[in-house]
Amino acid sequence: MSRTMRYGWWLTATLVAGGVALAGIDAVAQAPAAAADATPPAPVGVALAERATFAPQLWVPASVVGHDDARVASEQDGRVISVAPIGDWVERGGALARLDDSLLRLQERRNAADIARIEAQLEYARSQETRLATLVQRASIAGAQLDEARAQRGVLEQQLASARVERDETRLRLRNSTVRAPFAGTVAERFVQPGEYLVPGAPVVRLVDTRTLEVRARAPVNLAGRLVPGQRVTLRHADGEAREAIVAVVPVGDESSRQFELRIALAEARWPVGSALQVGLPSADAREVVAVPRDALILRADETYVMRIAADDTAQRVVVESGDTLGDLVEVRGDIAPGDRLVVRGGERLQAGQRVRVDPPPAALAATH
Repeated sequence: MSRTMRYGWWLTATLVAGGVALAGIDAVAQAPAAAADATPPAPVGVALAERATFAPQLWVPASVVGHDDARVASEQDGRVISVAPIGDWVERGGALARLDDSLLRLQERRNAADIARIEAQLEYARSQETRLATLVQRASIAGAQLDEARAQRGVLEQQLASARVERDETRLRLRNSTVRAPFAGTVAERFVQPGEYLVPGAPVVRLVDTRTLEVRARAPVNLAGRLVPGQRVTLRHADGEAREAIVAVVPVGDESSRQFELRIALAEARWPVGSALQVGLPSADAREVVAVPRDALILRADETYVMRIAADDTAQRVVVESGDTLGDLVEVRGDIAPGDRLVVRGGERLQAGQRVRVDPPPAALAATH
């Protein structure tokens, strides 16, 4: 083979090898881009921004109280036999304490004996009056004797009536020897112990209705005109918030504190009696704002932003400024419009421009919003 032919073969082989090498380098360079295109969309949960009516709120301290809360006292004196244990639920009319009624039962027997004696005397007086009336008609005796018999019969009738009142009084004292619950509730405190002597009017137990609860709050008197029964307000506790209705507004302010009292119903006993709350009360006229769920806000040291889902299901990072709250909604100011889809789950690691998969799908979300 001539030198010219060998050189041609060598050049051809070199060119082929170089093409193969370049193709391999290009394939390696395109591999990350292909892998990036193959990354599945990030699953996220979304909610819609909405237009809501907000009013500036003043947060005031409040406490959970029972609808009925009383120190139940005794109407009867006597030695304490038993007291309901602390924590017991007692129905209305149930026994809270029992007093020794031995002397009262003896008194009741004495009253019964007095009534029986007077009834016997009265029966004799009536028969005597009838006999004397017959003798007077025959002119056998003077009429003064009949008048005296009638007077005696009248005295006995009054004595019988008085004896029956004494018997009823003894029975009433017997009933009062058992201190009963004026309403259904839980025994929260005991002020006496078995063996102690109780005097009339002394407190026996503290009874609290722990099933029907209310929130008691005091607010500045200048807010009285903005609050009416039935109006719903926000209750804030360490473990969450609730929207409940005002049941009573007492339009009488305290002269020293310049505050008035209001009561708010609790639909369910989610917080025990004595729990500390805060109540958000409207302090100015209502206004229309754009509001987003609290979970949509991502808080950083230098800014607050939300992740909005565009029409092509890519994430957009939108910086906002938060304002007042209303339940789970937060007022926002920024490039957010009602109806925008905002990430409420899975947004912490989401990057701007990243493709997402809405879970549930948008159609299901709109149906449930």
